[in-house]
Amino acid sequence: MNSFKIFLLILLSFLVRFSFAQDQSDYQWWGQAHNWDGKTHWSRYIIRTPGYMGPNALPVPLVGNATVGDKIKIETALEYHKGTSEYAYNPYLNLQIPVTKGKVALDFIYRPIEYYKTTEEIGLERFCRRRACEGKDGGDLYIGTLIKVLEQNKHFVDGNLEIYLKTTTGKDLADARHIDAPAYYFDLNLGKTIFNKEGFLRKISLYTMTGFYAWQVDLNNNRQDDAYLYGIKTDFNFKPVTISCAFSGYSGYLDLGDKPKVIRYSVSKEIKRMQIYFSYQQGYRDFIRNSYRIGLNYNFLIKKLK
Repeated sequence: MNSFKIFLLILLSFLVRFSFAQDQSDYQWWGQAHNWDGKTHWSRYIIRTPGYMGPNALPVPLVGNATVGDKIKIETALEYHKGTSEYAYNPYLNLQIPVTKGKVALDFIYRPIEYYKTTEEIGLERFCRRRACEGKDGGDLYIGTLIKVLEQNKHFVDGNLEIYLKTTTGKDLADARHIDAPAYYFDLNLGKTIFNKEGFLRKISLYTMTGFYAWQVDLNNNRQDDAYLYGIKTDFNFKPVTISCAFSGYSGYLDLGDKPKVIRYSVSKEIKRMQIYFSYQQGYRDFIRNSYRIGLNYNFLIKKLK
């Protein structure tokens, strides 16, 4: 065996031993910090509720506008989340495709990547597997169906039935960023225009949301958390801009960090087929304190849609 091969073997042996030592060090640190029983897998210690996860794990759904359009909507945005001991930022993508004009649409929501950092104290509280809770990970994809069920000119209010499935594309359960498990929610979204005139203030609309949210938690005595989903929103459509204010949240039955509430404010401006907007979200109880989003919507018509 020549000297080069001997060198490679020594180097490989060193790298393997170094990696094993690092894993053992992390393993011992985590076990001591959480009084590990020596048998249970570390993932069973993670509490898969919004109060013990990152802000993109189980976000509070938006209160919709109770309509199904006839145009394809493409939305791109950047989100930034900031708490006392944590921050994260990520792109946000939304694609809405009408299937039947004004009646049915498919909706896709995706946060492809998240960059994050938390303090060691928060990591300990969330049972994070790694001591340095920072890095990047892939986000979740939501697949939704919007179905028009009520129209204001016939039934006093507009109404949509909304059904969403969360896939398991979100990664990094070890740092408590995503739950690595399926979830779903459905709601009835109602809306009504209460003021509509020409002038500086053109329109005022009210919207409500009520529904059901469920996700897998993988606890010893509970495999799923069920929550009541709710929300209310008001839109003020002025001549130059639209201002919105919404309050929403959901309330789980485990009472274990599963009752997040948020207030959202947004300002948007229509520019031909585009809409540029900025929104601020203030979280309460089981959700990160401050979130910001700046984005752009683009709409284009499908000519042959029936």
